[in-house]
Amino acid sequence: MSTSNDQRRQAAAGLDQLASLVRAQSWSKDLPPTQAAVLRALEGVPAGQRARQLAERLGISAASLSDSLKVLETKGWIERLPDPADGRAAIVRLSVDGGKMAQELLGGEGGMAGLLKRLEADDLGALLRITQLMVYEAQQQGLATGPRTCLGCRFFQPYATQDREQPHFCGFVRKPFGHADLRVDCTEQDPGRKQQVAANARRFRQAVPQ
Repeated sequence: MSTSNDQRRQAAAGLDQLASLVRAQSWSKDLPPTQAAVLRALEGVPAGQRARQLAERLGISAASLSDSLKVLETKGWIERLPDPADGRAAIVRLSVDGGKMAQELLGGEGGMAGLLKRLEADDLGALLRITQLMVYEAQQQGLATGPRTCLGCRFFQPYATQDREQPHFCGFVRKPFGHADLRVDCTEQDPGRKQQVAANARRFRQAVPQ
């Protein structure tokens, strides 16, 4: 079935509306979207991350990140420590209270988590597959550099098995997996070469093999 411009406009309108709702909800809690994104990004990274790397991961400017870090530090949600490997850099990590807030953002009833809680596994798997492709397009257009997706990883082999339930293969853990296990932010991700990622993206765009 061909895709019309109207279908793309409708999909874009729907995503824009959902994003606006989530941003509005975030502001209603006195937590601007960038600050919320910082907390979510640092959750699960106990050692912390360099500010520069964090800015790249979130796709924001260093100045914008700096402003957000100052506010989050004032609230007691993050800590900034000297980087032992670079005296000019700082390591940013969550405080105990910041970790609690990040867990609430990631697993609570609000934001995108609240919109996804009633989706079944198959629907979530389909959404994760589409999310991989959308992040790839964002990266191709220079809108994002940080997301550590399966599709951007050198270990990822899309549709490499004959198993419809687990069609993909991860060379890092050496196991097959399905759409529902696709990762958008994988700590073990190792960026693939440009040609490899482009070839995987072409394969990933195709209709799911029968």
